[in-house]
Amino acid sequence: MRLLLPSAVLWLSTSALADLTLVNETIAMGKTRTVTLSAKGPKAFFEMKEADAPSRTMLRDGDAKKLFIIDHPKKTVLVITEQDSKQMEEKQAALRAQLQAQLAKMPPEQRARMESGMLAQLDPKPMVFAYEKKKTPARKVAGYSCQDYTIKRDGQPSGEGCFTSWKDLGISGDEFKNVMLKAMPAQMNPMSTAAFEASDTAPGYPVWRTHVNAEGQVTSEVTLKSFSKTAVAAPNFELPKDYAQKSMAESMAPPKK
Repeated sequence: MRLLLPSAVLWLSTSALADLTLVNETIAMGKTRTVTLSAKGPKAFFEMKEADAPSRTMLRDGDAKKLFIIDHPKKTVLVITEQDSKQMEEKQAALRAQLQAQLAKMPPEQRARMESGMLAQLDPKPMVFAYEKKKTPARKVAGYSCQDYTIKRDGQPSGEGCFTSWKDLGISGDEFKNVMLKAMPAQMNPMSTAAFEASDTAPGYPVWRTHVNAEGQVTSEVTLKSFSKTAVAAPNFELPKDYAQKSMAESMAPPKK
């Protein structure tokens, strides 16, 4: 789980945000995971469950302006504050400047490889999605009627999706995007990408979605299992009382000899 969290995303205003719970099943790298995102007022809950593996849990408290990453096997909680986020942004900007200075001294071919590699990860460009409706009848996923589309990202094949309308889902695209930004910033996990693209130019929400690599092979499949405009039970938004809390500084410190 990546920890480079832009403060503008982490500390987004939590006013007028809808309560909701979204459960998806994701198949990737031969593993099936159940991913739950839920929001209630200023609080957000994220959980990823995988068979025979510990759950991965993250909480966000908008009032306290803190993000909590919970490690269940170690019974610890990593606490990320607004100041932590700003410091990480500054370090990332400094590293990006160093790489750009090095690139200026490289041959064109080597510079192109670097620009498409590490530098692209440190300074990602906005992705442009395009959707083409397939000539197939509408079908149902998780009880929602949806239409199949082929999807391109930056002009290249990105996969397929079956999209239901925002009206049928019962929430607007803007409402959904604001909740997703609060609950699970896109920078944290690539599995949340579909939620962001759906709220911008997509024809609705993808109740089923595949992603493909450059060779056209399917790398992941996401299927909606349930959607509700209510939050999960209140205890899910609370930190485990018997877990030790660690600051970002403590987690980054070298181990004591």
